Amino acid sequence: MSPEAAAQVPELDVAIDMAVSGRDAATLDRLLADDFVYTHANGKPEPKREFIATAVARADPPRRILHDLQVEPHNDIAVTRGTIEFIYTDARPNLYLGFVRVHRLFDSGWLAISHRSFHVVDGS
Repeated sequence: MSPEAAAQVPELDVAIDMAVSGRDAATLDRLLADDFVYTHANGKPEPKREFIATAVARADPPRRILHDLQVEPHNDIAVTRGTIEFIYTDARPNLYLGFVRVHRLFDSGWLAISHRSFHVVDGS
């Protein structure tokens, strides 16, 4: 994988999370492969259509900011991992979840095929 191609993957992750925060179904549809599955931290998997419907139906969604984003390239597959910070507009404290996302390079470009969130365990 070229450095240019690898650089596109973190940008894709940021765009996905901005689209979720912005309830932007068209962008999510464009950035997620048809066989995409989003597995929430509670273990519930959602296929692409269900995930997009859930994201756009949410009232007052939190902003999602990615931290410590790392890319592991594998030819036409790239694995990203990091932390998602959820910033709520009400009195709830920010939430931090770890994530792993898998992207595949199609003729049309990179698309996310899998996402898994998980609770971050404090090791101290």
